[in-house]
Amino acid sequence: MYSIDIKTKEKITDVSASLYGLFFEDINRSGDGGLYAELIRNRAFDEGIIPEGCTYDAQNKMITSPTGWVSSFDCCESEGIAAWECKNGANMELTDKNTLHQNRKRALKVHFNGGMILNDGFRGVPVEEGKKYRFYMFAKSEKNVDVTVMLCSADGKSYGEQVFCVSGEYGKYECELTSSATDYNARLGISSGSKETVILGFTSLFPKDTYMERENGLRKSLVEKLLRLNPSFLRFPGGCIVEGFSKETAYRFEDSIGPVWERKPHWLLWAYMTTNGLGYHEYLQFCEDAGIDAMYVFNCGMTCQGRNPDFFDEKLVEEFYEDAVHAILYATASTENEWGKRRAENGHPEPFKVLKYLEIGNENWGEEYNKRYQYFYERLKKEFPQFIYISTDHTEKTGLTTECVDEHFYADPVFFATNTKMYDNLDRRGCDIYCGEYAATIGCKEGILYGALGEAAFLTGIERNQDKVKMTSYAPLFQNVAYMAWEPDMIVFNNHEDYAIPSYYMLEMFGNNRGDYVCGYNVETGYDKRCETGAFRISNMDKTMFSNIKINGKICDTLEFLIGKTDENSQRFSADLECENGEIHICFWDTGFNGEDQNHYDWIVKNQKSKVVHYNGWSNELICECIDCDVICGKNSVEIETFETGFEIVLNGKVLHKETLALVPHITAVCTVDKKEETVITKLVNFSENEIDVSVCCDVNMQDSVELTTLTGNSYYSKNSFENKYSVYPYTEKIAASKNYTIHVKPRSVNVVKHKFMQK
Repeated sequence: MYSIDIKTKEKITDVSASLYGLFFEDINRSGDGGLYAELIRNRAFDEGIIPEGCTYDAQNKMITSPTGWVSSFDCCESEGIAAWECKNGANMELTDKNTLHQNRKRALKVHFNGGMILNDGFRGVPVEEGKKYRFYMFAKSEKNVDVTVMLCSADGKSYGEQVFCVSGEYGKYECELTSSATDYNARLGISSGSKETVILGFTSLFPKDTYMERENGLRKSLVEKLLRLNPSFLRFPGGCIVEGFSKETAYRFEDSIGPVWERKPHWLLWAYMTTNGLGYHEYLQFCEDAGIDAMYVFNCGMTCQGRNPDFFDEKLVEEFYEDAVHAILYATASTENEWGKRRAENGHPEPFKVLKYLEIGNENWGEEYNKRYQYFYERLKKEFPQFIYISTDHTEKTGLTTECVDEHFYADPVFFATNTKMYDNLDRRGCDIYCGEYAATIGCKEGILYGALGEAAFLTGIERNQDKVKMTSYAPLFQNVAYMAWEPDMIVFNNHEDYAIPSYYMLEMFGNNRGDYVCGYNVETGYDKRCETGAFRISNMDKTMFSNIKINGKICDTLEFLIGKTDENSQRFSADLECENGEIHICFWDTGFNGEDQNHYDWIVKNQKSKVVHYNGWSNELICECIDCDVICGKNSVEIETFETGFEIVLNGKVLHKETLALVPHITAVCTVDKKEETVITKLVNFSENEIDVSVCCDVNMQDSVELTTLTGNSYYSKNSFENKYSVYPYTEKIAASKNYTIHVKPRSVNVVKHKFMQK
């Protein structure tokens, strides 16, 4: 019943060298205090400033954008100074006078009086015995003041300290501190016996042991995890943070370069401040250090369309165009250019050679995006033809030149497992595809094995089509457990340790076993039915337009938002619809959840065209293509019947759509050939809960053993945690094989089978 017939002599397509990459967005506080190794939170004392243009609701601790989008804001400066506290008689206050730099909107005025101030970092400042830490601050005082800086416990016990004499105008005071103890809940302490006023303009504390030992560096353990995935590129800096939720919070390249104490901060729509210490230069430097390509995403003149969007006028669009041009020149120009000179001043005289991709916007669509995409693409392509340009929508369908489209999928595991053939029928002459964000989210928030299985099945289909689907990147990448805004995330960390979810290990297996070309293969498998359940819902329609409503032949006396039982998949909905504008929108199999947890099928009629779309999480798929239909201006008879594995839709006695849902394959696979290693690599996913015997047949003589790497767990819900970091972890074994053999495949498993050709 289960078999894979491998045809090594039949080449389907070359492997895309760029297929597996990374996408980083500062979400879940994954930048400051995470990948960016800064240990001090609110180091420039400006975290509590209400974003420009926003209003603040103190009672509910919320801000409202100029367009009416509401977000939490729990650190307003009028209610305290985030991450800083006073001890033993010291007092402090913020000031907007005598700040360090024009981009520094606040300084901290401190009266020590023999006491101290403490910073608790990102839920503790982690220090380890014998480890070294780089500290510096900008400080000023009218008189000479001895100030002690220390690593210390929460109650002020010193683990290592340095005394500075602060005097006169702002000076940079720096030292290297060695901790005498291990304490993951430590503090940075600053104290003085003086009663004189000291003004702090900026502070910073980094572990000396960063990636490549760079001073403004990255957390080494997190970078090492990323590199074990064998990535080919990095997409940055977002994500929704590129768009922002207002003109003022839209990402600008020019705010993220230069000395970090002079960079503008950036209030993110994920409800916290980033210092921009992890900026454009640092991203490029990381790509260079890691030997991977860079993909820069820039704002094209619009804010996030999912958050009450604002569309910039021509003047501001031009500003953002110039910002994009300057970013490109910063990366690539010689020092004869103003921006190449700025790069050299920041420590990199030679141009970065890593920039390869430019993405115009993020998750933008529609007419407003199309005209901005065209404006940016045509001008940039003429000036910088060497780059690959990426659109965030299928702009080619509106007649615009489109090189590559970024598609995003957040859904349940079954959505991914049933869509392994999504790209099989792509127009090979059309634009390329970049699957820039994907993850199994519904029912998988904690990063469980079930999600990794669905994603792996989906990726076998992508690998089969990598002549057109050239790139992929999982999202989001990181989660700081103390500041969670989205889950699941590939790598979870606190201030001193981390672990990876099963999806990480699946991608490590896939990314490190590529081959040179996809060869021919046939898979025989069993299937499970996709059985949906849920209610009927009238969507975006005047409910008074409906009459004579029946569910399973029984008349409904009242029309509720949800009608019908939510625990049955077989139902019949019928009604009379008084239609004036020719539009119909009725949902069925609706779970009643919204947003990232939604799951429903929508029958949509507009402009005499009828279609059915499945909305699952943040993803959607066209189940029934648009077809012509006749909606009467007046009374229409509508009927939807859902049954175990499909549905039928009838309008005015005519069957419009009759569909059987895609089945869930037990196994999916893809086969590649590594010419140098003379090896067939088979990626094999068993999505079912059964152990399966798979018959493998190859068209050439093979050696008598294979290397089998398996990722599995005791249940779909198996997961990793800080307490058990390797509960779901791949293991490798040797098994007997030949040209034709049988492999015993574990239930709920991702497998990589490496089988060498027989030596001639």
